[in-house]
Amino acid sequence: MHKKLKKILVLLLAVSLLLTAFTACSKTAEEKTTSDSTGTVATTSSTNKTSVETSAATALDDYNPVTITVDLDRSGLGDKIEQTFLQPPTRAVGLYDHLSDILLDLGLADNIVALARGAEESPRDFPERDTIETIWEGGRRDISREQLLSVNPDFLIGWDSDFSEDYYNKDFCQENGIAMYMPYLCSDSATLESLYKDYETLGKIFGVEDVAAERIAAMKRTVESVRETIGEDAYENPVTIFNFDSAEDSPFTACQGMPGDIFKLAGGISIFDDIDKGWATVSWEQVVERNPQVIIVNEYSRGDAQEKIDFLYSNEALKDVAAVIDKRIYAVPLGDLEGSCGSADLVKQIATMLYPDLF
Repeated sequence: MHKKLKKILVLLLAVSLLLTAFTACSKTAEEKTTSDSTGTVATTSSTNKTSVETSAATALDDYNPVTITVDLDRSGLGDKIEQTFLQPPTRAVGLYDHLSDILLDLGLADNIVALARGAEESPRDFPERDTIETIWEGGRRDISREQLLSVNPDFLIGWDSDFSEDYYNKDFCQENGIAMYMPYLCSDSATLESLYKDYETLGKIFGVEDVAAERIAAMKRTVESVRETIGEDAYENPVTIFNFDSAEDSPFTACQGMPGDIFKLAGGISIFDDIDKGWATVSWEQVVERNPQVIIVNEYSRGDAQEKIDFLYSNEALKDVAAVIDKRIYAVPLGDLEGSCGSADLVKQIATMLYPDLF
């Protein structure tokens, strides 16, 4: 009888321990996983990175889950954010024309719920754009969090500053089931290869890898045709370029990053290529000293560059600059210079400006 009671006590103790362990595990899992009202978003947080499973509770049969890392840390805005997509986003929001154009170029109009029309107007006429709600005219800095949430987005594409504490930071996005996407092309060290990587990544996220591959191949063919046309000598002795974006007192100009690489692929080089930034504020004295052969003006919306061109030609400080003397001041779409579906075509456009006799 004593031995039987002892066995019962041991069995009860074992069951008690198992129940305690199960409760602890369940509590830990509950602390790591949260979901929105529809149960479609789960998040897991750690000290240095966050994993977000967006758009579905389980992966679709014909969709390969995609995990990306949004590197907010490189801009001092926070952690590296790891996000896992279990199905394509269906309610994307683009915060700038040149970034939205990439989605439209991939044929994703049906996956876009709203667009913010930025200061830099797209030079392309995507018919689908007119069928998508415009959440704001004039750029995302005027869009409140409430306005953004009114369209119930599940995907947000923008620059790194868009995901800062001032706008739509990671906590806000995670709490509202919004996946963040900061393109590789936004980096100060970006090149056209970064744009190709964005196409490849977005192709995987939205399940249109074949379309992305076609677009990348077409861009590469365009760039290669430029290289064959202008020859290697153009790359060994590039035409010097001053890029004028804005600010008459102290000009804001492109240096490296995507704009700098586009200039180089076209057989040119920024006179401020020695500045280790994508963009910088310089002085007119520096521009005069470096004496560019060509000046390229950034066009924000169609036709608005003429005022800048008139200013440059009338600026007394620039009267002895080669580009002014030779009347070699041209305008290009800002969005394509920053990185978009027209960037490869822009390489050819600029090469034609630099080497008109070869085209």
